[in-house]
Amino acid sequence: MLLLSTVFVFFRQRAGTFFVLLGILFGFLSSVEHHAFAVFFLTGSNGMAYLFAIWLLYALLCAQFVVTIWKQPEYTFIYRARMWPSLMRLRRFVLMAFGLLQPLLYYGIYLLTIAVQDDILQRLWPIFPFYLILSVIIILSAEWRIRNPVLYVPVKSRAYIRWPFRRPVSWIYWSFEWLFRERGVTLLAGKLGAMLVAAGTMLYYSTDIYDIRLPAVGLSLAYLLNVGLSLELYQWESQVWLWGRSLPVPARVRFGRMIVLHALLIVPETLVAVRNAPLSFFEVMQLYFLGLGILVTSHLYFYKAGGLPESGMQVFLFGFAALTVVILYKVPLLVIAGCFLLVSVYFYPRWYKQ
Repeated sequence: MLLLSTVFVFFRQRAGTFFVLLGILFGFLSSVEHHAFAVFFLTGSNGMAYLFAIWLLYALLCAQFVVTIWKQPEYTFIYRARMWPSLMRLRRFVLMAFGLLQPLLYYGIYLLTIAVQDDILQRLWPIFPFYLILSVIIILSAEWRIRNPVLYVPVKSRAYIRWPFRRPVSWIYWSFEWLFRERGVTLLAGKLGAMLVAAGTMLYYSTDIYDIRLPAVGLSLAYLLNVGLSLELYQWESQVWLWGRSLPVPARVRFGRMIVLHALLIVPETLVAVRNAPLSFFEVMQLYFLGLGILVTSHLYFYKAGGLPESGMQVFLFGFAALTVVILYKVPLLVIAGCFLLVSVYFYPRWYKQ
């Protein structure tokens, strides 16, 4: 209950912020810069102090979120937590605190790998008291709120700062807006996994002299990890925005929208690939169109399977294995991408009607 009502909502509401941070961390900072920051935190004279200050700001943001959101009328149920035994309440609040501190835990794992790699493991120990202090801050905030219940109904007030533009009348914009607002956690998890795979592939590619088949296989997996987001877009079209399917829109226009959506969806992984390895423009275009073909064909299969993800897992698994074999046999990537897109063009009118 605590994870769904508090932790999940925290990451969903701040999906845009975390997405921008992912873009900065993986798009602008290289592996060398990440390593330099980690070594500074571990070995600098004030490195751990700076790290604690950054983490403290994040923990205070989490505590402020808990104190604020539990005041809303729909969170009246949360005050029944006072009836839990003290030990049970502490255990569950600890779990909630570590759920909110997930980004810091992941960065701690990264610091651990750097400390082991550079043989400076003895400088890592301060992060464990940091975790304890930060989790205590969130736990005390939650305990204070349930002991001082305040309920209010938010009243719409006149905004002093207005956006300089109106929301565009665009099917593509509405789709991405829904993805950010309602599926923020899925968006963060999907893009983080895909960007990590892309970065890891490119870092391995830059360690020696390889041909384009290595990044093709690795980035194919990274692009395929967006299939969860592709499923969310299918559900948006088929279950949420139901009246959109009854509009008199030609099939070619709908297909073009699907192409544009997935073309925008895989831009972050492509930028990570460009940032972390010396690739020519033609090689990047080959990899990009290969990923676009893979994802569009995977999305098209949801129409045939009725949007049931378990029906497609086997198909995606064997499809990726077959694609790997085809790539290793030096079939040109543009030919593979063209075949995927041609199959999609042929089957889209038939499977969409299902």
